[in-house]
Amino acid sequence: MRDRFHKCLEGLLPEGGGAVLLAVSGGVDSMVMADLFLKCLDKSSITLAHCNFHLRGKESDGDEAFVREWAGNHGLAYRKVDFDTVGYAKSHGLSVEMAARELRYGWFASLCGTEGYRAVAVAHNANDNAETLILNLLRGTGLKGLCGMRESSPLPGSEALLIRPMLSFSRAEILEYARSQGIHWREDSTNSDSAYKRNLIRNEVFPLFEKVNPSFLETLASDMRHFSQVQAIADDFVAANLPEAEGFAPYPGKWSTVGASPSAGVICVKVDDLSRLPHWEYLFFRLLEPYGFNEAVIGDMVELIKSGKTFSGKEFRSATHVARTSRNSITLETLSGFSPRRPFTRIGREAQGGEGRTANLEDDSVEVTGAGEYVVGGVGFEVEVAEIEDLKQPEGVTVVNLSFPFTVRPWIAGDWMRPLGMKGRKKKLSDMFNDLKFGREQKDRALVIAGEGSHVLALLGYRVDISVALTALRQVGELVEPQGPIIRIRII
Repeated sequence: MRDRFHKCLEGLLPEGGGAVLLAVSGGVDSMVMADLFLKCLDKSSITLAHCNFHLRGKESDGDEAFVREWAGNHGLAYRKVDFDTVGYAKSHGLSVEMAARELRYGWFASLCGTEGYRAVAVAHNANDNAETLILNLLRGTGLKGLCGMRESSPLPGSEALLIRPMLSFSRAEILEYARSQGIHWREDSTNSDSAYKRNLIRNEVFPLFEKVNPSFLETLASDMRHFSQVQAIADDFVAANLPEAEGFAPYPGKWSTVGASPSAGVICVKVDDLSRLPHWEYLFFRLLEPYGFNEAVIGDMVELIKSGKTFSGKEFRSATHVARTSRNSITLETLSGFSPRRPFTRIGREAQGGEGRTANLEDDSVEVTGAGEYVVGGVGFEVEVAEIEDLKQPEGVTVVNLSFPFTVRPWIAGDWMRPLGMKGRKKKLSDMFNDLKFGREQKDRALVIAGEGSHVLALLGYRVDISVALTALRQVGELVEPQGPIIRIRII
């Protein structure tokens, strides 16, 4: 393993060498990485960096003390920082996980600028990469989500590199090495909690994969390399057909015109010109994806373009933008009140069991991990586990029979549910809004509990899908024992 690691480092470290900052949490991955660096490089070029996010109380402080002692015992330079992660998340409108990521990488970039580190090493491994792939597949993702993490990329806000020298090693290899070398590490108590999606995949799904294919990690890693090659080809195709694209800016060209930037303005797509291009459906997806439109909604727009039916007067929404059709064009506008720097986040007390970490939280949703107060798009709601004696609830209150965690997000075009009283028939939320006589502002503030794809489990404060409703719990006038917790959600 040492030889493989050393060979990997030779291909990752900047030319001419230089000092390297190691992100060390105290877990087995980062402790093995630190040990391997120590065996492959001169210790004078290595500095350990530890972030105390203060999310797990005494356990977080114990991690800090452990890393500090290890650095001292091995004669390594040591840097550490304390973060009020929850406070930062609240004040900046971020999820706790995204706040921790932003704080962490911001501090690394600052250290690189002031102390001259040329690379920052993090300890993501092959299992982490595979878990991310599966999570992206289940959530629904474009090709980029299938490419996996890169071994080397620019560190945000810095001229230094962010490197992942452990990416080719499995967690089993890392554990075997740690035990054979007598390396000690700290266990994160939340890792065994399969209530979180990444842990569920790690603890329960991957063992099944291993029974089907003992080499599934290598297979998935090979697939991700192939996906990356296909992504590069697709990027070249998009660049050739959208030659003026720049970053998050719209893609002006022979088939679209731009009135302003996406954060404040309008794109007008000329449908006839667009549909004459080869693979125009993919180009259309790449055009709209940065504005929060998911594949299902874009698919509805594509079907409308292809159908030849009446085109004008239709409206499609993401959490941040609205697309409106006219005679031969689709105009994209920013929703009133949307700020590009306002992702949605939890603002209340943390769920029992620590930090309530989740993987790959979407900026346009919040994962509800327990009782507390949350905010999505400026709309607050309170979640509590309830004892229900009466199924009738006050206006603005939603009661569901549902297990944690679950996701709350703004509604999007194409969402549907099977509301009570309709004998299991599907109904689109857009039609429900008409029944409820919602105005534009009410539609803009509408939140749903996400299900699979466009199937939603509740329109908060108004309607509940039959699959999570409580009426099935009443038998002959008695409430029977529910399957999972009864959760009350109140708009605040």
